[in-house]
Amino acid sequence: MKKLITVIGLVLMLFPSFAQNHKDYTLPSEPKRSRYIDFPSQDRGLWFAVQATPAINSIDSFSAQVDLIAGYRTGEWLRIGAGISPKYSSGKNAMVLPVYLDLRGNLISQESRMAVPYWSFDAGYTFGGNYAYRGLYLSPTVGVRVGMPRNNFIAGITYIMQHIGPGSFLPSHGVGLRVGYEF
Repeated sequence: MKKLITVIGLVLMLFPSFAQNHKDYTLPSEPKRSRYIDFPSQDRGLWFAVQATPAINSIDSFSAQVDLIAGYRTGEWLRIGAGISPKYSSGKNAMVLPVYLDLRGNLISQESRMAVPYWSFDAGYTFGGNYAYRGLYLSPTVGVRVGMPRNNFIAGITYIMQHIGPGSFLPSHGVGLRVGYEF
């Protein structure tokens, strides 16, 4: 008898759930606000950049280079990296390879802005090509960074100083437009 009462009790307990219509409630929807971005977690870590720089030079008529940079981001004010830039110079029809240290950062905070001014300074040595194009390489840049804190399009004006050969003290000067992407 106790078993029969227990079975009937369990059936009666399950009966309301079978008869209930589950269309009486609504699921919560995603809030209609922008997604939360945790800016402090994006301040540090590895970063990479790819840039292209066409330039007009004092000795060569035209040069073009592609920069590949990898480094560490200490915050939005300073990034330190190493780069290589395969470069073609039309005046001597030479291919050279500058290898350099890249320092860069923002001039103002990018926390609540989509576009901010930035600075960059490259210093290194140029290898390859004919012997006349080996030597010191310097390239400061000032420009604008557009995008999110970790993914940016960049555009800037750059000055390129390339030491010409070991026997000459005359450097090659150039001015170029640097465009690229940081991630």
